[in-house]
Amino acid sequence: MKLSPALLLSLLLAGGLCGGWLMRRPQVASPAPPEAAPPAEAAAEDLQKQVSLLEGQVEYLQGQVSALQEENTRLLQKLSQQGARGVPRMDPVPAPPEEAPDFSGITLQMVKFRQIQALPLTLRGCSLAEVEKAILTWLRQQQPGDEAPRLGLALHALGWIEAPVDPLPPLAAVLARQLGGWYDEAAGLLRVVEDPPATGMPAPDLPFATAFGQLLREFGSTLFPGKQSLSTDERLARLALITGDAALTRFLYSIQNAIPRGTSDLPPEDPDHPLNQVQMPVYLKELALFPFARGFEMAQSLHSTGGFAQINAAYSAPPRSCAEVIEPGRLLEAQRAAPATAGPAALEIAGEKPYLNDCLGRFATFTALRAYASDEEAGRAAQGWAGDRLLAYAAPDFDRDHAVWETRWRSPEDAAAFFRVMRTCLTQRYDATPTQDQPELLSLSAGGREVRLLLRTEGSAVRLVDAATADFAEAAAKAR
Repeated sequence: MKLSPALLLSLLLAGGLCGGWLMRRPQVASPAPPEAAPPAEAAAEDLQKQVSLLEGQVEYLQGQVSALQEENTRLLQKLSQQGARGVPRMDPVPAPPEEAPDFSGITLQMVKFRQIQALPLTLRGCSLAEVEKAILTWLRQQQPGDEAPRLGLALHALGWIEAPVDPLPPLAAVLARQLGGWYDEAAGLLRVVEDPPATGMPAPDLPFATAFGQLLREFGSTLFPGKQSLSTDERLARLALITGDAALTRFLYSIQNAIPRGTSDLPPEDPDHPLNQVQMPVYLKELALFPFARGFEMAQSLHSTGGFAQINAAYSAPPRSCAEVIEPGRLLEAQRAAPATAGPAALEIAGEKPYLNDCLGRFATFTALRAYASDEEAGRAAQGWAGDRLLAYAAPDFDRDHAVWETRWRSPEDAAAFFRVMRTCLTQRYDATPTQDQPELLSLSAGGREVRLLLRTEGSAVRLVDAATADFAEAAAKAR
């Protein structure tokens, strides 16, 4: 039975007065000498003090109950937005359909929340196709000419994608669906997807798109200078910084401001998921999603050390490789080591010059291994990555070009561990008996390809040659 504060106070007072009377009641068996009764004024004052004390305790308890109720409500709201293991996800009450998104309000809120000293962006609702087009235009500026298609040719030569593709159009499609908007520098506005959500997907996340757009306008020219050529590894790492910053901003904002989410979200592995409708090689899709998967963790780690000011400082010295995204502590080291230069030093092999000279990075290495190894094996084998170089050479008379990929490792033990896992992956991929299989050399001839895998413990390096001819494979294996 729930007692009101007034009734509770009355019972406490009654109990106190009765207890006091019993304690002062004279004992019949052994009478004591009479004592002088206390003055009436002193008794009244003592009673008033007890009443005041009890009232204060009741008020304090009521305040604690209210505070606990408010905290419980906030926790339930947070769980409803994020979900928790073992706790059913509860969807918030959706806004009335007649209420349109407050574009101007959300941009101002995000600028203030992220502590950016800039005017809010101007937003314009667009179709998904328009946002995708704006992203592709920006990507072409970052990788002009045939730079991106050449990477597709090189990855095909390595056998990591089934056919050569231009990576930029499918990358633009993935970014448009993940971000839900893009800052159009030429138009000076943020384009946000206004199309009805695809089947199984919630409406575009306006706070996320707004945060990303504000950050791209503020730091885009610093991270992605148009005249500076970036490696694949470095480009992924920088995109992870800005994407992770936007995701963290959106997350912290959602703790204080409820953001409704749809109830029909499809899991990423579902074939009907919109991201799976994008025609893109699995290997390239893994790279495209890396900034979203690992960028948030990096931004969270930086924010924990110094708030948004620490993240701002990272833009002036952005990550040089995905290894620094995977291990954010490296960003805070006084002496940050740049990725090691990998060979061969003589780029010309068998009279041919490479049309691609790139660094793929630790995550790309891990992704290549996990196609045939478990995540645990691939993770351990890629952990000691220190640098790499991918060279690709034209082989016009064959289906696949020549590829030479050398990785550098922190120690000879790390190089040997990678060699062992990569050797297993190659034998499984080509399903052929090696012509040579030694502790420091694997040689395969299968499917019209000549494959060589060499371990050089003195330099902590491993070289993979996947060539169309035996002559080129032997020359690349011996190149210094």
